[in-house]
Amino acid sequence: MLKLLVIGLLSVSSIAFANEKEQKPHIHGEARVSIAFDGKKGRIELRVPTEAIYGFEHEAKSAKDRANKDQAMSKLSDKVGEMFVFDEGLKCEVRLDMYEVLPSKKHSDVEADYNVTCAELPAGHKLSFHLAKVFPRIKKTVVEYLAEDVQKSQVMTKDGDSIELK
Repeated sequence: MLKLLVIGLLSVSSIAFANEKEQKPHIHGEARVSIAFDGKKGRIELRVPTEAIYGFEHEAKSAKDRANKDQAMSKLSDKVGEMFVFDEGLKCEVRLDMYEVLPSKKHSDVEADYNVTCAELPAGHKLSFHLAKVFPRIKKTVVEYLAEDVQKSQVMTKDGDSIELK
């Protein structure tokens, strides 16, 4: 089972990496989410421009910028249950594994990785996205989903849009 999860996660990472290489530089207001499940365990990878998370892309040098950044980054952990909402019956627990800021010459992104454990199999249930509730600058979410033999992607343009996990 663990081997399948690792293969699934590598596949999702490969998809995300391939898309990133093919894609133009990041788009302000757009989040990219990759989800992989093997049975009741899964992983969510979130990548979004820092502008949508804490309001700017430059290095936080002033005390005000550092405070804004720290407050916004803490939401990645503190508000995860509001950002990713699984059907209640699944009893899923989502925990932040790690996050990092990925700088480039003119832009920067936040990448956050979450571990998911559900009491029930998520297949046939929904996962709703409320990223804009927590980070109002996010206007669009591109989701890639992989579980067992299912692979699909979907674009979310409204807060509360969901994807069927099957």
